[in-house]
Amino acid sequence: MTLLSICMPSNRPWAKSRGSIESALAYAEKTGARLIVSDNSRDPEKRAHLQNRSSNLLYHSSPSEDASGNWMEALSLADTPFLLPMGDDDQIHFSEGETPVDLSSLPDDVVGIRPQTQIWTAEAGVCQTECYTIDGASPGDRLQEFTRKVMGNNSIYYSMYRTSVFVPLLRLFTQAHPTNGGYCDWSLSFALITAGRMVHDPSLIYRYDLGPWATEEGIAAASSNLYQKAGLPADSAKFAALLRFLDVHVFTLRRSLALDPAERGEVLLMNGRLALAEFLQNVRTNASDYDEVVVYLAELIEQERDIQSIFHLALLMADCIKPGLKDGYIRFLQSAEAA
Repeated sequence: MTLLSICMPSNRPWAKSRGSIESALAYAEKTGARLIVSDNSRDPEKRAHLQNRSSNLLYHSSPSEDASGNWMEALSLADTPFLLPMGDDDQIHFSEGETPVDLSSLPDDVVGIRPQTQIWTAEAGVCQTECYTIDGASPGDRLQEFTRKVMGNNSIYYSMYRTSVFVPLLRLFTQAHPTNGGYCDWSLSFALITAGRMVHDPSLIYRYDLGPWATEEGIAAASSNLYQKAGLPADSAKFAALLRFLDVHVFTLRRSLALDPAERGEVLLMNGRLALAEFLQNVRTNASDYDEVVVYLAELIEQERDIQSIFHLALLMADCIKPGLKDGYIRFLQSAEAA
């Protein structure tokens, strides 16, 4: 029985995506996994190379023009207990001599299996390797542990996850999030980690291509581009921690997240401590970067102790980023509580 689907939404033409796809297919044929390529590149050469290529490959010509829609096309084809999201500029390989994690015997409190992640750039090759796990018994402990262990990038997002957790979360995000922005990958990782522990599979090597995120100048430009593509101002990076607070708060209230009321409350408080505290510190330190309404609301939040009241004050700040964003988050919250 196939237990893992490698889900790759792909927009690059064959010449630029070939290395990624070939590596994933080799891994799938080695391990018995299935590679799903949801292709919206409209490249006939790519289609010719991949159609009917292998019993371990499901090639799908996607009608979706946008990235989010193509993600959901790929995920909708995954009928295995676990899936691995993969970018079509990354590569995966099997590490000979290492024993793979037995997916069929994982305890229920494990939501994901992270690979041996190689952070890579075209200029420098492998810059660092990340293998950390998330072991906390409670969801609040896991959020704190992730914040402590993370090494400056969100590579843990590209891990194996239980399909029953990953797909509903991504469906809620793509269908209801007010911006559906590419900058939200951090919020998605925090949301996934609330659902369970992350163990390590040393046999899976994931080569994560930093691309434009390799330099400080590239990070600034790429970040600005992500916010603009999401319909937000180019300088919205100064609101990143606030946006993450709002996102993770809403994700924590989704019905599909199997937490008891005490655990859910613990996550909401920990999210406030980790994300909103960071934002408030930024406002105190760099008050001139924010308008007077944001500064005033930040002062009110610092005096508040009830997490729901804090959330509603943070919602008011959202309209300082973009008018109407508050109402978008209210609709997002209503969708989460129903999903």
